[in-house]
Amino acid sequence: VSALVIARRRNEIITFIKERWSLLLIGEVIFLIAFFSFVLLRMANPDLWHPFRGGEKPMEMAYLNAVLRSSYMPPYDPWFGGGHLNYYYWGQFIVASFIHLSSVTTEIAYNLAVATFFALTGSAAISIGINLASSKVHTKHWLKILAGVSSILFILIIGNMNGFYQILHLLDTFLSQGFWGEFDFWQSSRMMPPDPPGFEITEFPFFTFLFADLHAHLMAIPFGLLVIGVSMALVMSSDRNSSYWLHWSQLTLLGITIGAIRATNTWDVPVYSIVA
Repeated sequence: VSALVIARRRNEIITFIKERWSLLLIGEVIFLIAFFSFVLLRMANPDLWHPFRGGEKPMEMAYLNAVLRSSYMPPYDPWFGGGHLNYYYWGQFIVASFIHLSSVTTEIAYNLAVATFFALTGSAAISIGINLASSKVHTKHWLKILAGVSSILFILIIGNMNGFYQILHLLDTFLSQGFWGEFDFWQSSRMMPPDPPGFEITEFPFFTFLFADLHAHLMAIPFGLLVIGVSMALVMSSDRNSSYWLHWSQLTLLGITIGAIRATNTWDVPVYSIVA
């Protein structure tokens, strides 16, 4: 399909690249910065197991290996001999495809996948923010940059206020007692009452990426942002003299993306169907 589009729209694509090459380059640089930043973070703690804080990593490794080693779908169930995986596994399928293409070992590919999904999310967030700020013709350049940076901060970095509270508490401990305490990143993901926090999960994207939880809800985040981006493109192109085929191609992409979300993390489908 891509080859057909290039053959029919070659001149338009070349013109687009000539006019927007700097913007395209900035987008790639943002992706690479986000990717390698998180690779460095994973290098600081690449272990995928912990006796009581390993979380669901063993399950995620088992599912990923099951997809890797299955010659047909659905994959075999790693926990139940002779059974098939009764779980949404499209995210693992994507990661497994890259593992087969690159021949990288699973435990290394796992950490690289976390960094990749982080970079995809960051790139999409910045793009959505900049495009929302660019909906007006005379939007100032600094406002577009602010919108892009704010988007990645609110979507990917900022969670709840517990981390900030912990930093203030550690600073107070240091000033009053002369030593630093320990920052408890796990506490920030369990903020619901009773007090002290119980087991009610209040995870947010940065915690999930920091914990390297290659779970369905992590891998669905870039797809969710793609739904928002394509929906926004449809709305923004509706007041222009856009071609009939452009609208149908956008709608097709939107449908495929929601279908991918259903196979990646089914619980997200109602929300993004409403957005669409």
